[in-house]
Amino acid sequence: MVQKPGFARRLLLSVDVMGYGRRDDREHADVQRALLMVLNEAAHASGLDRLDWSRQGAGDGELAILPDQEAEPVVVDDFVAELHAALRYYNHGRLPEFRMRLRLAIHFGAAIKADNGYAGQGVVLVSRLVDSRPPHLALEQDDGALLAVMVSDEVYQDVVVQRHTKLTDQDFREVAVDNKETRVRAWLRVPGSDIRALRLEAPGGAQRAVAPGPASAVTRAPGLGQGQMVHTVVNGSVHAPGAVFGISNGALG
Repeated sequence: MVQKPGFARRLLLSVDVMGYGRRDDREHADVQRALLMVLNEAAHASGLDRLDWSRQGAGDGELAILPDQEAEPVVVDDFVAELHAALRYYNHGRLPEFRMRLRLAIHFGAAIKADNGYAGQGVVLVSRLVDSRPPHLALEQDDGALLAVMVSDEVYQDVVVQRHTKLTDQDFREVAVDNKETRVRAWLRVPGSDIRALRLEAPGGAQRAVAPGPASAVTRAPGLGQGQMVHTVVNGSVHAPGAVFGISNGALG
């Protein structure tokens, strides 16, 4: 079988700044500059050459397609450690509202050069991982966390489980990703935090965690017919024997 031109499987990185939209115009420029600075510093410190990376910027984020010579274990282990260190250095002494906190996703998959960037399911998946609920929730719940890393199941099984890094399974937590049309298993790591203490949705979505705040509940009231519901806003504890609740929360920031 002849391989079609342009097809390749590559190591893919997607990074995004938490809370970027809440900042003003001047802060946007500062954050974009700082994002490139910490990424460059982390790559240099771990022996990676970002000049050889194919990078697609998005203001508050970046998609990077790495060349074949960049080793997966170095990226999963050393690059993440150096990125966390660069973030700690950058944020030292800054007020919480001016700190930069990142979500990072790592996957190995198809990336095909296209007319407006890169195409391929690998590119889609790494983008879905970085924008999924688990890394959002991790940074929301742990104010001290600066970096939430999502690793695809492929990368986790091939690189971490096979002991090609200094990391162990205790450094990661299995999470379910349900983002648009993507429903996969992935692995979350939050350097410097107790990953087991965070309230995240269980694999398969059986227990969906919600952000703090008023909850929205839908109950079937006595005397109403099938399909008729009452929508109630709940701000405290509820005593409602026999009621069926559906819990939801607003969009993530």
